Amino acid sequence: MADIKTAAIYHFTNHSERRPVIYLKQLDALKEYAESKGFIVADIFCDKTLRRCEQTEFKRLLPCSDQFDVLVAKNFYHINKRTNSCIATLLALRDHGVTTYTMENGVFTLEETPLDKPLRVVTYNSRFGTLKKKNPVIPLQDEIMRLFVSKKTNWNIVAQYHDESYRQLDSEQINLAELIKHKDEYDLILLHTFSDLHWRTANFCKYREKLQLDIYSLQEGFLKYRKE
Repeated sequence: MADIKTAAIYHFTNHSERRPVIYLKQLDALKEYAESKGFIVADIFCDKTLRRCEQTEFKRLLPCSDQFDVLVAKNFYHINKRTNSCIATLLALRDHGVTTYTMENGVFTLEETPLDKPLRVVTYNSRFGTLKKKNPVIPLQDEIMRLFVSKKTNWNIVAQYHDESYRQLDSEQINLAELIKHKDEYDLILLHTFSDLHWRTANFCKYREKLQLDIYSLQEGFLKYRKE
């Protein structure tokens, strides 16, 4: 018989006083989701503010992570709105033996990288916060990814895309949109860091869902795409 896993639920809301029924329904949905996976809900952490600096329940959650096996949330955005910070928190939870499940974005799990498989790879490189023309960093980072693939893997780079933008708006990431159009030609997308796809967690998840590809980040590792 498989071990029964205990779960904690985390959620935040800004409707706690005016319309409490909204977050209460969401908590019920999260409980049902956890139970549908066979988890026993051991604790619920719910912040009633969107301001991270005031989210005391989230701060309480992390030191308690050795008391449960699974964290259940609505989506990765509820862990942190910034992609790099979200991934760092998810990795810290994983290092404490906690797997994060979300209703909207699936399970977060970094797996062993399939370096020996003959995968068709597309690289994507994003520089944002500046509109400098012909940024010398971009070709350098493209070359780093080519060197990694040639020295460390059995992969084949089919195409390389990059965007340079001020805020990573949809209208600014023109080449990412082109990459998504041709997603069926690739098995994996290679990035320097997950935030190259987008610095905002919600947009990172949006583009990941559009791509439906495995992602390998040179900094963070291999993120498998799975439909639940």
